[in-house]
Amino acid sequence: MNWKRYSALVLPVLLLAGCYTAPQRPAEPAAPRQTTPNYDPASGGAVVTPAEEKEIQISAYEPAPAAPLTPLHSKAVGALLNTAQQQERNNDLVGAVGTIERALRIEPRNAHLWYRLATLRMTQGRHALASDLATKSLSLAGADVALKRENWQLIARARRATGDISGAKVAERKARMLN
Repeated sequence: MNWKRYSALVLPVLLLAGCYTAPQRPAEPAAPRQTTPNYDPASGGAVVTPAEEKEIQISAYEPAPAAPLTPLHSKAVGALLNTAQQQERNNDLVGAVGTIERALRIEPRNAHLWYRLATLRMTQGRHALASDLATKSLSLAGADVALKRENWQLIARARRATGDISGAKVAERKARMLN
């Protein structure tokens, strides 16, 4: 019985000791560089200009230019998109909508397909549905700023067509903010 008490005390201590790590010392600080300022003996030894450092370059932060994102589709979706474009050129909007909906069953999280469906619905005159579909595309657009801007512009057109002028102005403002 005594060994059980002893092991009950020793076992947690050993487990905690296994988890212990010694504190790490910070790396030795680098020796400060000695720079000698430029002295002008004619002005009584006053510093004329600070020492020039050729290795240091200071520049303001400028974000990288936004590269246009090209949508990536599977081969099946690419073929369906080509078919939908052909159907739209032939004024078969119902067929084009059906084709895009088939593509959406393959890639339901593809924001470009949702936008494409929204534009077709807008062309059909179903403005409220077009606005909802563009909002869905907007939620899936991620970092694609150009697609977001196009979605807000489509939402503004759809809201204006339904008579929601204030909503259209808000959507236009959001589209301009993405420029």
